[in-house]
Amino acid sequence: MKRKIINIENGTVHFSGSGDIWMTQHEIADLLECFVAKINANVRSILKNRFLDENKVCRTYTYKKGNSVEQYNLEMIIALSFRVRSYNADIFREFIVRKAIIETASRQILICSNWDQNAMLN
Repeated sequence: MKRKIINIENGTVHFSGSGDIWMTQHEIADLLECFVAKINANVRSILKNRFLDENKVCRTYTYKKGNSVEQYNLEMIIALSFRVRSYNADIFREFIVRKAIIETASRQILICSNWDQNAMLN
């Protein structure tokens, strides 16, 4: 199974491997510099409150010997980074926000917080 994981070294975010980003709770805890129990509790809370769709953000990988491990995609990793307070979580959040701004800088975005029934877009 090919997958990418995210690392932070010297304050810089790096991606290693090939394929899509899928990480275990232990890898996410290492990335965000926190305990696995904190990641586990936040994953359960995110899924319980249906902030993310479990079928899209979680998958189970089974090793040849029969052991299995849950893996989480980038969407879950981003959500977790906003729930954890640590130096690396700050770095990762800044990286994600910077990427979002760069990706959308060339596009015009309309954000309306108060729509009424007579609202029109030109």
